[in-house]
Amino acid sequence: MKAKTPFLVCFLALLSVAWTVLIFTDTGSFWRAGAVLGTAVYLFAVHFAALWFIVERLRGTQTARTVVVNISVSVIAISLLAISAEYSTRFLFRDVTTTGDNASFFSNRWLKTVYTNRLGFRERDFDVRKPPATYRIAIIGDSLAYGQGIPQADRFGEQIERHLNGLRRGPYEVLNFGVPGAETQDEVALLANTILAIQPDFILLQWYTNDVQSPEDKQHAPHPLTFIPSVLRWNSALFYLLHRQLNALQDRGLSEATNKYLDERFKDPSSPSSLRAHETMRTFIQVSRRFDIPLGMVLFSQTYFNPKSSLDFLLERTLKVCKDENVRCVDTRPLFEPYHADTRLWANRFDPHPSSLANKLVAERLIETLGDVWGAR
Repeated sequence: MKAKTPFLVCFLALLSVAWTVLIFTDTGSFWRAGAVLGTAVYLFAVHFAALWFIVERLRGTQTARTVVVNISVSVIAISLLAISAEYSTRFLFRDVTTTGDNASFFSNRWLKTVYTNRLGFRERDFDVRKPPATYRIAIIGDSLAYGQGIPQADRFGEQIERHLNGLRRGPYEVLNFGVPGAETQDEVALLANTILAIQPDFILLQWYTNDVQSPEDKQHAPHPLTFIPSVLRWNSALFYLLHRQLNALQDRGLSEATNKYLDERFKDPSSPSSLRAHETMRTFIQVSRRFDIPLGMVLFSQTYFNPKSSLDFLLERTLKVCKDENVRCVDTRPLFEPYHADTRLWANRFDPHPSSLANKLVAERLIETLGDVWGAR
């Protein structure tokens, strides 16, 4: 039995390594998981065999047995400690749905619960051909329209639809085409390639401060240093929290650098970036008008996420476009001002995206501003 002890302990160490690998590198695919697991176990076994061979040659069989057993026990202890810490972290933060960067274990877990239709949007399946007598509203936007971190039923679009159908003036459809990370350039393409085909009676564009950026602007923007590999951030609550803490050390400087970068590129209305952003917005408006589709906008300021932001001039510039083009726009700043620093407006404690309450406030203001247009059908 004593002779078999090293092999038994090594086997248990291999099992603990396999379990740890499966937890921290969930690939979402059975075959990929098998490949990762097989590679890890193989490398571990090869290193143990090499260690046994070297120590046995230098110090004898008894010493080799002792070294391998001690290392195996250490590996088992570390693995069990890591697994316990991981599951404890998941339990303690079980209320977290998403994170602001949308690149975490929590977001990964939440996204698995999100339904997407056959077109790839977080929306129910619907007939592309509009049903008779139906008034169809299409919402276009980024993660704020998408409803990151909140139930689909709590998004401002769904709340508007329930209100309009409650008026019993005929059927209304409010369809959400929000895409996390989308900018105005992306939304122009979405409008032309997808939205026009569904024959909307009204288009509601959700706008956020950074939507002015083009791919070129984003390419040169400041980015935080990343110390934790994405596979660990995506599959481990523990490693994501470590990543979050490391990022917190950079946040202040990065936030200031980002504001400075955008200020330099967009402060001058005649700069190439400003002119490109202005032309992109005008293109969106012109396309909707070319097809005789009324348009409205709801504008979110970066101060919602960062109260110290100095980029409100971009929102003011967009409000001027609305005025010049006679487009009804809702500025959400007055809505959120009474809730300054109130985390009730956050999707959860790790994600400042608009909560169900914030979406309710937006829906009420949009109904107040655009209700007469929708009611006239």
